[in-house]
Amino acid sequence: ECCLREVRDWMTNNYLVLNDNKMEVLHLSSRFRQYREFPPITSGNDQVPPSNSVRDLGVVLDKHLNMQVHVNKLCRNASLALRKIGSIRPYLDKSSTEILVHAFVSSLLDNCNSLLVGLPEKQVTKLQRIQNSAARLVSKSSRKEHTTPILQELHWLPVKFRIRFKILIHVFNAIHGLAPSYLSDLLSIYTPARSLRSSNQQLLHVPPQKTKHYGERSFSFIGPTFWNLLPFEIRSQCNANIFKEQLKTYLFKEAYVWL
Repeated sequence: ECCLREVRDWMTNNYLVLNDNKMEVLHLSSRFRQYREFPPITSGNDQVPPSNSVRDLGVVLDKHLNMQVHVNKLCRNASLALRKIGSIRPYLDKSSTEILVHAFVSSLLDNCNSLLVGLPEKQVTKLQRIQNSAARLVSKSSRKEHTTPILQELHWLPVKFRIRFKILIHVFNAIHGLAPSYLSDLLSIYTPARSLRSSNQQLLHVPPQKTKHYGERSFSFIGPTFWNLLPFEIRSQCNANIFKEQLKTYLFKEAYVWL
């Protein structure tokens, strides 16, 4: 109730700087707990009821942060782009097709994809189907062909490894002062209670979390978890370009190690 009063007071004092026609309200809550319904917010002469999902910087956030609305919309947009590219595929060579796919499909899959970490497998599978379709389009393969060798030939990381790649890049930037402070402040170097062999391994502290669906998806938890799994040779790299090359090679081998 105190939080609601603060929101109302802020809205009352700042409504003149808001666009009433474009304003949306989102109340984030856990789907595992019952909360009192969030009341409409008064903005000028209008009442703005809370929405189930809102768009922010191209990402659709829903009230439970399960990202289902965002994934579905992303898949629709990517499928439309694939159909348009497919209509002119007979007139394109492989290189030109791959450029178009990266520009209009891969860019959608990679945009803010670090927010998709920890999602249920069925959500990630939807995105993987899009990437599989894109790989078939580039290679002119039939639907009956297995896509894993095609992805490997194109040197494309699968979707869940692309998500992991993006998070590790954020961690590297945060450690080396290349990221905003609001990310760097979430990470801390692991310091053991006594001198251990792991003291100089450049490991990060993994804070305990109470919830699996929310806490373990946070950057402060998943970032150090992924980072500590990297070989020391990669963690100790200071050059950003070399780190990216070594990281992609490592994740590529891990993704297709069973072939």
